[in-house]
Amino acid sequence: MHQLSIKKKSLYFTAISLCVVLSWVILKKYRDVLNFSEIDYSMTRQIRYGFILQNTTNRLLKHAEFWTYAPVKQTSTQRCIHFEASHPYQLILDDWGNQILHFTFNNLPPYATRVLTIKASLKLSDKPNPISIEKRQCFLQAEKYLEINSPQLAEFAKRFKDREPIEMAKNIFRWVADHIQYAGYVRNDRGALYALRNKQGDCTEYMYLFTALCRANHIPARGIGGYVYSKNTVLKPSDYHNWGEFYEDGAWRIADPQKRVFMKKSSHYIAMRVIGVSQKNPMGDFHRFRYAGNGLKVKMN
Repeated sequence: MHQLSIKKKSLYFTAISLCVVLSWVILKKYRDVLNFSEIDYSMTRQIRYGFILQNTTNRLLKHAEFWTYAPVKQTSTQRCIHFEASHPYQLILDDWGNQILHFTFNNLPPYATRVLTIKASLKLSDKPNPISIEKRQCFLQAEKYLEINSPQLAEFAKRFKDREPIEMAKNIFRWVADHIQYAGYVRNDRGALYALRNKQGDCTEYMYLFTALCRANHIPARGIGGYVYSKNTVLKPSDYHNWGEFYEDGAWRIADPQKRVFMKKSSHYIAMRVIGVSQKNPMGDFHRFRYAGNGLKVKMN
């Protein structure tokens, strides 16, 4: 009887061990479609930014509208825990986690101005935290400025083939950083194919080319718009920046070929916009803000 009891206990603990191992394997395999709780957003950052809206005419402006971004609600390295604005707004959330603030101004007197300020509190992390993606295929497909169906780009992408996604992403990052020449700020987006053919562009073209080459190699990737600061600050319009993120092992990882930053200094990166098409987003191709109203003029402080 004693030996039988020992065998039962042995079988019991063996079964428990198998269940633990199986659970770990399932979690590792499907971690990108599971929800994870917060692990580490330990660094606090305060930011502030503002806009001046002006009626440039000698007539009453009966109705004007203004849209801008608040920081992205959550990425693998950022959580927006609070924000407030000096004027009432409507909050719009799009498919990518972008937060758009919609302001309405009525009966703006001739030549009158309104100063709009926004403050936000963020939690940031240098280590990417696990985060689920529900629409994985969206980060693998061709889009405007991400011409992965182009024969030239598709053929070129093959040179980066590797068994490990992170090694592929690193090789793509290095090539873009080494071979694209920074041409200074360019107002209009030109895209990945332009950057590949002309070997030049601003941070936007670096971002598009990195993202496109990742997608062409079946690595989920996306573009981000925002700012790079290491401390509490007032956002400056001239500091607006684009970089890429690729998804691997359950988390989004930063790759900024224009600044030669790969999977480090993540807490310096403040995401204001996940770049992508969403029917819920009224901003269209506008990077920072958009406005409407006859005679209205807006500039960022």
